[in-house]
Amino acid sequence: MLVEILLRLPPEPIHLFCASFVSKHWRSLVHDARFLRRFREFHGGTPPVLGFFNNQLEHPLFVPTSGGFALSTATMSHDDWWALDCRHGRALLERLGSGKLLVWDLLTGDERHLPAPPACDGMYNGTVLCAAGHTVHGDCRSCPFLVVYVFSRSSSAICACVLSSDTGVWSEVTSIDVQSLVVDPTPSALVGNTLYWLLEYNNIFEYDLDNHRLGLTAKLPGDTLCSYRGQVVIMPTEDGRLGLAGVEGPNLHLWSLLTGIDGLVTWTHQRVIDLENFIAPEVVASCIYGVEAVGFAEDAGVIFIYVHPSVYMIHLKSMQIEEVSEKGTFGNVLPYKSFYAPGTAIVCTNLPTSPSCLSGRQLFRN
Repeated sequence: MLVEILLRLPPEPIHLFCASFVSKHWRSLVHDARFLRRFREFHGGTPPVLGFFNNQLEHPLFVPTSGGFALSTATMSHDDWWALDCRHGRALLERLGSGKLLVWDLLTGDERHLPAPPACDGMYNGTVLCAAGHTVHGDCRSCPFLVVYVFSRSSSAICACVLSSDTGVWSEVTSIDVQSLVVDPTPSALVGNTLYWLLEYNNIFEYDLDNHRLGLTAKLPGDTLCSYRGQVVIMPTEDGRLGLAGVEGPNLHLWSLLTGIDGLVTWTHQRVIDLENFIAPEVVASCIYGVEAVGFAEDAGVIFIYVHPSVYMIHLKSMQIEEVSEKGTFGNVLPYKSFYAPGTAIVCTNLPTSPSCLSGRQLFRN
């Protein structure tokens, strides 16, 4: 009976974290691998969104979005680190000045320092992802990971190399010739076993993880960047295609890249969402900076919309909306999702005093 009750706790890690302090018996239950697997399955296998990384100096490197949850990022600041990517329970950070990379498990605090990737003379980007090939990435902590590093070379080529956590060594560099196109330092999208990044001038390029091959994808539709004030988010669609989101006026536009029976690949409007149905019209109308799509939480189907000075999370399936408490100026954000894991380090906030959370500022590690 107790197990059935614990299974029905909300999916945010803070709830199992607090339950683990009730007694040794409760602790043994919530740390049991079989229970944790059932817990993930009970909640649909998709981890909850807990916050996001951002590279705006006026904000913490990591901004929590889940009530009662924060992470100890005292050793991680904008002075030393730049966030490149966040996926499958891990974050990819670059050490400023050295070019070295760090893969960080936020919940457990585990860190894996990587050697600097090959030198490049242009713009670059990076992605971290689970290497196990799951269809549902609910728990990837025990699985190896990959880091894919992409960069421009002399504005005439796009290059990529891959590091596996199993070897800790960068692969040989693969490249494709392009003219006057450079890598855009915006979030990537993972669709199936293919990664996508933006290039300049409405272009997209891809990296096939199975065949280790780079290629160019269909350009963004028409005058997309003009219509959306230069701010778009590429993302996977619910049916497993490459998608695109942008905001024009008060409307959120969702696109999908479709292949017709004639083999032609075209961008197709899939959905238009009137944001004034969810955000007060006067808030949208008064935003002098414009309304922008700034991030997407893969698998969770949550898109992040910036309406100065607030960031809103829109759950595309339920159409529920949440406002992030941190205010200010934001650019692109990198959402972080995770279930509870033994060894979790959490800063409890906005919770009543209890055996599990003795102080709003006290760090527990169990």
